[in-house]
Amino acid sequence: MWNAGRETSSPGTDLSENQAKKEKERLIKELQLITEERNDLRDRLRFLTERSMKNRPHFRPNPYYEDLERMEEAVMSILHNLEMENTEVHENNHKLKKEITFSR
Repeated sequence: MWNAGRETSSPGTDLSENQAKKEKERLIKELQLITEERNDLRDRLRFLTERSMKNRPHFRPNPYYEDLERMEEAVMSILHNLEMENTEVHENNHKLKKEITFSR
């Protein structure tokens, strides 16, 4: 009878402690997932607002891409020069035809 006033740990308290631990773990996992999603969305927003490849998060320059850009610039320059030369030759040809027609 002297034990009647004492409280002993019952399976009910153990169960609620286990449930609390599980709930805590679940909430921590959910918080981590939400944080990851927020970070991804923040990165996407930054990319869309900056509109620049070099300012993208985690951007690593590709040396092959840079070489290709330089080659494209060189080819475009050559193309422009050829177009200008073609225009000059066409104009000279037209002038010579006029002279030939006039001299006849």
